[in-house]
This record gives sequence, structure tokens and C-alpha cells, in this order.
Amino acid sequence: MDDQQEPNELRDIRDVQPTAFRQIIGQEHVKKALEIAVEASFAEQKRLDDVLLCGPPGLGKTGFVTVLQHELGLPPSKVKTILAQSISNTAELNSVMLSATEGLLFLDELALLSASIQHNLLKILDTRTIDINTGKTVTSIPVAPFTLVGATTDPDGVIAPLIDRFRLVLHLDYFSEDELAQIVRQRLGAMRWKYESELLHEIARRARQTPRIALRLLASCRRWQVAEGSDVLTVDHLRRACEVERISDQGLDNMQQKLLHLLGGGPQRVGVLASMLGTSPKVLQKTVEPFLMRSGMVVKTDAGLRTLTEIGQRHLEDLHPATVRNSSN
Repeated sequence: MDDQQEPNELRDIRDVQPTAFRQIIGQEHVKKALEIAVEASFAEQKRLDDVLLCGPPGLGKTGFVTVLQHELGLPPSKVKTILAQSISNTAELNSVMLSATEGLLFLDELALLSASIQHNLLKILDTRTIDINTGKTVTSIPVAPFTLVGATTDPDGVIAPLIDRFRLVLHLDYFSEDELAQIVRQRLGAMRWKYESELLHEIARRARQTPRIALRLLASCRRWQVAEGSDVLTVDHLRRACEVERISDQGLDNMQQKLLHLLGGGPQRVGVLASMLGTSPKVLQKTVEPFLMRSGMVVKTDAGLRTLTEIGQRHLEDLHPATVRNSSN
């Protein structure tokens, strides 16, 4: 949230971004570690130590980079953002490293780099040079004294030596409902939107412990309000938005509801569930079932079967029949 930005300049909640550590809600351990690192870099007059941010999607890894930029007093031209999947060979990696200026180089989804590219990156970070082989000679070109900020949703996909190379390896946690409600209130205040106080809790409990989902629900609620010409965001707007988008009172999306419905008939293997849902076992394990397991609705047996718990059974019974579509839909 830029303190200099006028509310009437903000046309979308995505325009509202924290720009200082004091504006960040939650992730206290990450915030404190980065605050100390920034203070140390100023005190010692050296670049910020390299940082690796780990955690599931939607928890604010990219937001921390924006805050670091402002806390370090860097202009946008001193921050370079690269998606790891755009680097497929050594030449592309060298190009990225040589184009980086003194400041921050944000490498998102680090685990998507191949192992060989990760080893090359490790060598560059260790020597702060790039070796260019012309066929007859090898020329070493120094890289700028940038700080590398890596982010990954899959730390297991990053080679151990590269992880060890980062001075700060920080893991983001899921958010509590109170923290999510504060984030929604923060955005509503910045946008100067009127709202029912109960809306904060209703969005938070449907957000699956993730700020990105909370803000997506807020945006959906806002669309209903605008379409109706109402002056106030209400819980009713949220409920109608969730009904149309097939989101349950606990925040389960349609695919998660289908999974509960399938498990209502008894334990099943991942491969069978994936086939019945029309997806792959990998997608099911990475995107569909994690929240169901965290919330205690689904458990994995010693035999690897997924089975519904009492909590999951209760939620399945609470679901309106219209929200759980046949998996062929």
C-alpha cells in the first residue's frame, strides 16, 4: 500500500499492495528475518543477503519482493523479475544474469529450472562471474552485485547445494482466519468500500487459509455489488457469488466438493479418484486434496487410500445438492 497513492486512483484491489514491513499482516517470522537482514545490509553498507522464499501458492512471496524493493529504496528499474520456466538453457541463464543490475533479481518458481541449469546458477552465484567459451578461449565476465530472491512452491525440486547457497531460507505459513479478515479489512479500507462487518469473517472462513483466495472472493463479492447498484458490500452478495462459482461455506471449490462426494461412497485410491474427476493424480495431490487433508476432512490410510473423516462427512451432508455436480459435468 503506497501511502502516497490516492484512494480514487485505485480501481482494483490488486492495485493495493503493501510497500513496508509494518503493512504486512501475518508471516511474522518471515517479516522479522527480512527486517533484520535489511537493517544489517544498511549498517554494513553491503548488498542484502540472497533470500529463498518457500511456500504454497497465494501466501505472499511476490508481495515480500515488492516490500523489499521499497524498504531498500530501489526504483523499479533496479528490480528484475524472471519466471524460471522461461530459462531453458545455459545461454538464456547467462543472458538473465548479465542483464541484472545492482538491486534485486527475483527468480520465481525456482524449482522449474532443470538440475543442470540450477548447477550453473550455483556456480555463477559462487564466483559472481559468467564464463563465456568462444572455442579458443574462456572469458570470465563479472555480474552485477545483485541480491537474488528466489521463490518456490516446491523446495524439494531445488538442488540441496543451491538451497545452501542462500543465506536466508524462509518458509511461509498458512494464515489464520483472523489474519485473513485483517487483510480483507485492509484492502476494503484502502479502496474505501462500505461493507457489513460480518463480511470479513465470512470471506475469511471460505478462503482456505490463503490471502489470494480471500481477495478473489472479495472481488467476486464486489462484482455482485456493482451489478446490483448497491452502496454496501454484504454477506448476501458473497453467498450469491459463491453459489454461482460453486464454492461451499467452507470454501471448497467444485473439484474438492466432487472429491468429497466420491469418497462418500467409501475409501478410494488416488489413481481411481483422479480418473473419476477427469484429472491427473499429480494435480489431485497438489491442488485438490491438500486443504481437505489440512482441514481434517480427508485422511490417507496406511494402504494409501483416501477416506472421508467424520468432519468431511458432516460437510458433505451440509452441501447443497446443486453445488456438487456430477463429475462428468
